Amino acid sequence: MDNLKVEANDVIAEYREKNSQLEFDNTVLRLQVKTLQNKIDELTAPKKNDVKKANK
Repeated sequence: MDNLKVEANDVIAEYREKNSQLEFDNTVLRLQVKTLQNKIDELTAPKKNDVKKANK
């Protein structure tokens, strides 16, 4: 019975380690997406000169 408890604890510890890594990876990816969205917004935003030309 003790062997099963040790094995279960090992499995739980491994799961927690993998889950922590996945959460970290997810956070990194979210930050990268946010950075890319900001860059896209910056590149696609109408420039001041374009707005003036469109108003003429």
